[in-house]
Parts: sequence; structure tokens; C-alpha cells
Amino acid sequence: MVLRFRESVEQSEEAALYRIVREIAEVELELQQVAIMQDRLREQRERDLAQTLPAVHLVEVAERELELKKVAEGLRSRLWQLEAQRLKQLAVYQAAHQDREVLSQLREQQRHTYGLDQRRQEQKTLDDLFLARWKQSD
Repeated sequence: MVLRFRESVEQSEEAALYRIVREIAEVELELQQVAIMQDRLREQRERDLAQTLPAVHLVEVAERELELKKVAEGLRSRLWQLEAQRLKQLAVYQAAHQDREVLSQLREQQRHTYGLDQRRQEQKTLDDLFLARWKQSD
């Protein structure tokens, strides 16, 4: 019963760890997409500067660049938070795994000991029967 509970706790903690890892991957992907958009805007700005375009257009590009920079900073901040959560959750999972592992080993040790005791008892019973028959035949 306790072992099943520990297995359940371990699975729950592992699932929480996987959720965090998945979220990290999603944020990293978003960050990559933002970086690509920033590169495209930079290239566009360089092309626009080579042409004679109204300053309003250049201001719009600069505003979008600034907005993407803020988004990227927010994503990096979120990534730092998630990494801290991942490390914390990894420690929790490892503790749960170790607890379950200790109980599993203890259970196997008890099964082994029980099996030895059973075989010894059976052998003692057989020995007692043999001695009883041997004494009767005398």
C-alpha cells in the first residue's frame, strides 16, 4: 500500500517535471521566433534606410523593434524562472524516486527473506517427517 502511494507520488512529481520541461521548450521556441522577427525587422530597417521613405515609417519599424525587444526580455525572464522551477522540481522528483526505490528494495529484501524462511520451514518439516518415520522403523 505504501509502495503504491510512493509510486504514485513519484509519477506525479515526474509529470510535473515534464510539464516544466515542456514549457521551457515552448518558451525557447517563442524566443527563437522573436529573434527571427527581430532580424527581419533589422533587415527591413536597413533596406528602408537605403530608400527615401517617410520618417513615420522608420519610427514604426523602430517601435516594433522596441516592442519585440521587450517581448524577448519577458521571455528570457520567464525562461530563468522556469529553469529555477525545473531545478527545484528535479530535486523533488529525485527525492520521491529515491523514497520509492528504497521501499522497492526493502520489499524485495522482505520477499527474499520470507522465501528463505518458507524453504527452511519446509525443509525442517521434511526432516522432522523423515526422522519420525526413521524412528518408527526402528
